[in-house]
Amino acid sequence: MYCSKCGAQNADTDAFCGQCGAKLSAASPTGAPGGDGQGAIPTPPPVMDSRAEFAMLRPPEAEMRPLTKVAYDIHDSDQGPVVGSVLSVIFVGLCVGMIANLLAIFDKMSKLTQSLRTSGETYLSQNIYEQMGGSHTMGLMWLCLLFAMLVLLYILVGKLKLRLKKISRKERRFKQKGIYIDI
Repeated sequence: MYCSKCGAQNADTDAFCGQCGAKLSAASPTGAPGGDGQGAIPTPPPVMDSRAEFAMLRPPEAEMRPLTKVAYDIHDSDQGPVVGSVLSVIFVGLCVGMIANLLAIFDKMSKLTQSLRTSGETYLSQNIYEQMGGSHTMGLMWLCLLFAMLVLLYILVGKLKLRLKKISRKERRFKQKGIYIDI
């Protein structure tokens, strides 16, 4: 119970305030003044005492997108920070892989165009048709397919990483407000 005069917190069984000695009234257990309407002490926010109670604040699973559900599951697990770090390493690896793949694609394209230029024939369409069965063109097609897969993985891992950051920011805001205690 809060004192209506000074706002000090007292036990519910106390008859007088331990801070100022004012009489505590049973009608104002939350700190509301007796009847004059002045000096009201706001009640403190409820304290969350565990990760399980913080997890109850997340949106219902039926309303979540699959990737958001995965992000919450990762965050709520004991290995959440480790998985977040691994996702960051994978994200950087995908960036490096895409750059290396693009360089390989440009190399294959330059080899293909160089082989077309070195043939002295005037019928380029015949030469292009012959090159389509060659190693340069098949390698180029595989590299383009690999690049498309890397881009899709890049987007997927990036979105998952962003959702994990959003959940962490939400948790940090609760900690800053003082309504979260990690036991």
